[in-house]
Amino acid sequence: MSQTDRRERRLRSYKEIRSEKEVYIQVLAPSVYEFVLWVLREAEQSGKKRLYFLARDGYQMYLTAQYLCKLYQLDIECRYLKASRYAVRVPEYHLLGEKCLDRICVGGIDVTFEKIMQRAALTREEGEAIAALSGYLEDYRKVINYHEVMQLKEKLRQIPLLFHYIEQHSKEASQTAIGYLEQEGLLESVPYALVDSGWIGTIQQSIKHLLWIKQPGREVEGYYFGLYEIPQGEMKEYYHSFYFSPWGEIRRKVHFSNSLFEAVFSAPEGMILSYAMQDDNGNVTYIPVADSRENLNQERIRQYICWLEQFLKHQGMQAKTGSDSSSSGKLTEQNWKNLPEPDGKLVEQLLSQFMGNPTQFEAEAYGSLLFSDDVREDNNQKVSADFSEQEIKNHHLLNRLLIMTGIRKKVLHESAWIEGSIATCGTLNERGRVRNRWHAVFYKYVIYLRKWLKQNLIHGR
Repeated sequence: MSQTDRRERRLRSYKEIRSEKEVYIQVLAPSVYEFVLWVLREAEQSGKKRLYFLARDGYQMYLTAQYLCKLYQLDIECRYLKASRYAVRVPEYHLLGEKCLDRICVGGIDVTFEKIMQRAALTREEGEAIAALSGYLEDYRKVINYHEVMQLKEKLRQIPLLFHYIEQHSKEASQTAIGYLEQEGLLESVPYALVDSGWIGTIQQSIKHLLWIKQPGREVEGYYFGLYEIPQGEMKEYYHSFYFSPWGEIRRKVHFSNSLFEAVFSAPEGMILSYAMQDDNGNVTYIPVADSRENLNQERIRQYICWLEQFLKHQGMQAKTGSDSSSSGKLTEQNWKNLPEPDGKLVEQLLSQFMGNPTQFEAEAYGSLLFSDDVREDNNQKVSADFSEQEIKNHHLLNRLLIMTGIRKKVLHESAWIEGSIATCGTLNERGRVRNRWHAVFYKYVIYLRKWLKQNLIHGR
């Protein structure tokens, strides 16, 4: 079956679907399937023998890759690496010096001083001591906008006590983190790569910095669903992306929600916070320490995994049928060259419609997933926040700029999936939804064009 035929078959009338399962099987499962096809082809062609799928965004990708490797008899070992941004950043902080503030003082949904201190791994008492020194004790839990976060960053840079606390906690965490990475084989000579959703590749950079303690200069390679940018100072040949890259595919970025993607393609367990050493009569092992809170979307994620398995079995049956009717004959004789060509255009058609222009049903079904964009995953909210018409208008480019610069004294609450918030706003008629979606698209084009120019200037494209 040609790519065009496959695309048409999967695209047919899915906008009329009124079942969460059918949306997953018709739109989401095909998207992760095409990505994993691309990863496996890239890995085989470049001689990779091992792939590390990062928790938790990589879990459903990991299951898909395991299935395809078995189906096509691929000589690739798939492993699930229990890591998180927080679990590898905290051990890395002491290696970065003042630059650790670039990891800690970043924007997001409803950022507070308390949240910034938690990113730095400070205790409550330590955080309040720094708040007193920086004039934030009374506003410890007040939501601050991006402009205020950048101002705070410069204040924190002048507080030696903060860096004392950060270095202390970071050095304590680094020994067990490096022990876990070494235990999982990341210092071995086997050619490998990391696999993750995206979006700026900092986990890859953090892991590399930790590995340098044992093997200075070792490079780490990564495959991503999409990359908005790569970390400053990194070489682009070690960062590979399927759906969009820092150097193009702006339209795909505009009609995409990375927060929704993460909420769907996750694992049932809670995030990894740190690592612990376990000594059993001299037999030392390193254990990932998970948050006691399990994934708040746990039951739905388990359901998605069941639907993914159904989808993969259906794809496997088609592969067997195709193999039987081909000249090669047996499925066991297949290798990576027999893998179907990944179809990025199909993924674009599916995700652009689903994420960029959702129906009310789609927004209600998937927008109700809970999500946090912070490394500690506190203060979860619905992916598509329940916004009033005025809150949606606050996201128009001019209104947003006036609020973010402090000219207009309002709090800008963020929605992880603004298109979903527009689709479910009860006071908007269809014309109003179209108009507000246009504003959302315009704002995103401005943002991604700016990022595109920045990345091309940095990397000389």
